[in-house]
Amino acid sequence: MPRCYILILSCIAILGNSQSYIPGETYYDTTGYVEYRAGNLPIILSAPHGGNWSPDSIPDRNCSGCSYAIDSYTRTITWGMFEDFFDRTGCYPHMIMNRLHRVKFDANRDIDDAADGNPLVEEAWRSYHEFIDIAKSQVVEDYKRGLFLDIHGHAHTVQRIELGYLLSKSELQLADASLNTNSYIEESSIRTLVGDNLLQIDHSELLRGENSLGTILDSKDLPSVPSFSDPFPLDIENYFSGGYNTARHGSRDNAKEIDAIQIELNQDVRFDDIRREL
Repeated sequence: MPRCYILILSCIAILGNSQSYIPGETYYDTTGYVEYRAGNLPIILSAPHGGNWSPDSIPDRNCSGCSYAIDSYTRTITWGMFEDFFDRTGCYPHMIMNRLHRVKFDANRDIDDAADGNPLVEEAWRSYHEFIDIAKSQVVEDYKRGLFLDIHGHAHTVQRIELGYLLSKSELQLADASLNTNSYIEESSIRTLVGDNLLQIDHSELLRGENSLGTILDSKDLPSVPSFSDPFPLDIENYFSGGYNTARHGSRDNAKEIDAIQIELNQDVRFDDIRREL
């Protein structure tokens, strides 16, 4: 019997939380704007910019430099990932999604920019990150280690998936030997994985080597950067290196058990019915 079924039968007692979360079941916070699908795999999916609810009762955010564009189809894709994990393994990843439009709530910013002072949205912001923390605690209890994936969409000219590890374009352009030094490992959102992985792969290899996520995606006809064939963005190219959620929930700032990657999906993937299924 797969380990996930044993977990389902015994349910999940979340550390520090009196409620038990049953894998595969959906839970909502008190605002109704944050959705948590409980899991039993060491994978946590997050879709902070995929919601489309825009109630008139919540004022639009009005902060300096705010972004308001919805990341189209990222909610659909995140659901698809959730279902595909189950179809392949019989187990569930954890999944947290923002149901509000980004003009009302940006779940990938600190509370000031995310909610613009609205108390209800501030409550949703706290719920979003509390659900992620609950998922992280369960992953650590069950598996000791895990991976947080923050799913986004970009509109950059170069049609490829951008993988953000909290390393800038100029840092990714460095030689492997430089990326493998402690100063750059400590800046990485997969810091813990670098120090402890089964194949003893070094930092640069995890970022863009033959066993990297980017190279795996590239082999599935999903061009990605960084990867073996596209190791870094050029100076003239736009690139998202990772945001608030990747920093908060990854291992860079705490060297703990959960690593993180921001996945920025290009429009050729998001807007194509067939490619979304890949």
